Amino acid sequence: MPIFEFSCRACGKFFEKLLLAGREEQIKCPECASEDVEKKISAPFLPSSVGKPADSGSCSAPKADGCGSGG
Repeated sequence: MPIFEFSCRACGKFFEKLLLAGREEQIKCPECASEDVEKKISAPFLPSSVGKPADSGSCSAPKADGCGSGG
């Protein structure tokens, strides 16, 4: 989902806003209604499974030469 983080330069409030593609809208601070806001750079969400092999830890019957070696 395209959720972005902003901070208000007028009151200092940090907030998030869902911005849908193709829709122009002026971002306003939910606290003071100021349009003087700054878009922040946020870290992307990465599930804990990112970077692990697909069969990591899914071995049910280990073989003598190693788990999952199809042979």
